[in-house]
Amino acid sequence: MMKPIYWKKWMLNITDLYGHTWMDGQRKKTDITIVSQLPEVTEGEKYHMLKKFKTLHIDLRKSKKELFSDMNRTTRYQINRAAKESLEVTITDHPSNNEIEDFVEFFDPFAKEKGIASCSHSKLLSLRNEGMLVIAKVLDKEGEKLASHAYSLTGGKACMIHSCSARFKFGNNQDRNRIGRANRYLHWNDWLYFKEKGFMTYDFVGLTWGERDPGMQSISNFKRGFGGKEVIEYKYYKAHSLAGKAVLFYLSKKWENNPDFVEASFK
Repeated sequence: MMKPIYWKKWMLNITDLYGHTWMDGQRKKTDITIVSQLPEVTEGEKYHMLKKFKTLHIDLRKSKKELFSDMNRTTRYQINRAAKESLEVTITDHPSNNEIEDFVEFFDPFAKEKGIASCSHSKLLSLRNEGMLVIAKVLDKEGEKLASHAYSLTGGKACMIHSCSARFKFGNNQDRNRIGRANRYLHWNDWLYFKEKGFMTYDFVGLTWGERDPGMQSISNFKRGFGGKEVIEYKYYKAHSLAGKAVLFYLSKKWENNPDFVEASFK
C-alpha cells in the first residue's frame, strides 16, 4: 500500500507516494503529487510529467558472505581496512527532531559543495512521523562525524534518499581517503542492519545517465563497486493546483532534453 508523505517546497504543498499500490481514501489538499519507484510506465493524465531513472538494487536475501563477495576488490579492501580503524556506527530507526536537524546541518554544506539539491527538513519529519525514516552515521575515535545516510522505508525496501560525508572539510588526500573508507563501511553496516530487520532490498536510488557530469559519474561508480543489479524505475508527477501546474510546466521545459525525461502533458 502506498503511504502519503506530506511536505513543503517553494511554498508548494507536495504529496509523495511510496510503494507500488495506490492507496484509497482522501488525502490532504496538495499542489503536486509525486509517485516514486514505479516498476513500469503508468498511464498519464492531464497535467503530468514522467521521468525514468536508473538505480542499483542490492538483494538482502543473499547471505552476508555472498553480499560481500559481490563487491569489487577495492570496496572489499576499504571496508576491511575501515573495520580496523575504531569507527563507531549508529543507526536510528525513529530519529528525534534534534537528530534530524543534525543530519540536515551536516548534509546541506556537502550538497552545496557537490552542486546538488539540499534536503527537505519537512520531508524528513513527515517520513519519521510515519515510521519510514532511518538515519545512520559513522564517527571516528575522536567523535568526528565522517559520513551519514538517510533512508525511506517501504514494502520491504530500504531506499537511500540522502548520503553525505565530511570529505569537503579536509584538504588532504589522506583524510579524504579515510572518509571514503568510513562511508563504504557505513553502507556495509546499513546493509547488515536492514537485512537483520527483514528487508529484502537495499536501493541506492540513482545512477547517472551517460557521462555528462564527471562528478555524478564518480558517485555512480562508487555505488557500482558494491555490486547489485541495475534497474529502471519511473517517477510520476501530477499537478493539481494552478501553482503546481506552473511549476511542473517550468520543470518539464527545464528537463525535457535530459536523458531521464520521458514525457509531459499539459493539454
